[in-house]
Amino acid sequence: MRLAFISNIHGNAIALNAVLNDIRQKNVDKVYVLGDLCFRGPEPKRSLDMVRGLILKL
Repeated sequence: MRLAFISNIHGNAIALNAVLNDIRQKNVDKVYVLGDLCFRGPEPKRSLDMVRGLILKL
């Protein structure tokens, strides 16, 4: 089983998108989000929406 752990996103949706694309390419089975999602940063709402979207895809 392949696992991915992500944290310290801090509202950076562009970087999060790059990380999620890499995770998809590596056929990860489960993604664990450890925190620091969207307080401040350039795109906090978009970052939160992207993380919430993970729940629907897994």
